[in-house]
Amino acid sequence: MKAIVLERLHADHHRYAALLCILDRQLHIAACDELPDYRLLARLCHYLTHQPEEWHHPVEDALFARLAGCHAQSAELLVVLSEEHRRITRDGNELEATFRRQADDMPEEELDDNRLNLARAFSELYHHHLYSESRHVYPLIERCIPAAELDEMSPRIPLLIPAEGSPGFQGLYRQIADNHTGLRLGHGEQADFCPLCDARPGPLPDPTIC
Repeated sequence: MKAIVLERLHADHHRYAALLCILDRQLHIAACDELPDYRLLARLCHYLTHQPEEWHHPVEDALFARLAGCHAQSAELLVVLSEEHRRITRDGNELEATFRRQADDMPEEELDDNRLNLARAFSELYHHHLYSESRHVYPLIERCIPAAELDEMSPRIPLLIPAEGSPGFQGLYRQIADNHTGLRLGHGEQADFCPLCDARPGPLPDPTIC
């Protein structure tokens, strides 16, 4: 049976990946010389930056330290991933502030190339980071550290901080789900599904009905 801590980490990754996909779709809208939802972009960057710092990254840091002690070959990768935690926090905070200023001061202006490229780099780093952890580090943790030991860490690493049940996430979820925002691609096109709420495009209107 998978340790509770690892189950929670994987669930967080699934949620982060869904939000990153929606962020990527908003950036594609900006790249199409259309106006993205700047307030949504700010809220996405806020959640993707601050929620991991509350629980996810501190837990990973503790697990990385434990793994380095029993699997020396992973030490270099773990150092890189820990540095990426700091970069994600730094760049996410900068982007959140940028998108909030844009929403407040220039809501009708297109996103300039420098900010668009910074946001794309943030998303690319985040995607790669999640992949490295899920495909390489988590399996090592599961293989090298007994599940019973990982579960014993739970009292020292509380699972009480809500994730998908938090008010911040529920507000973001409702903003995306109620307006089918996660489907938007630009040029009036829609994706096949929303990765967060699984919304699907509605049927096209019947041209024979006036």
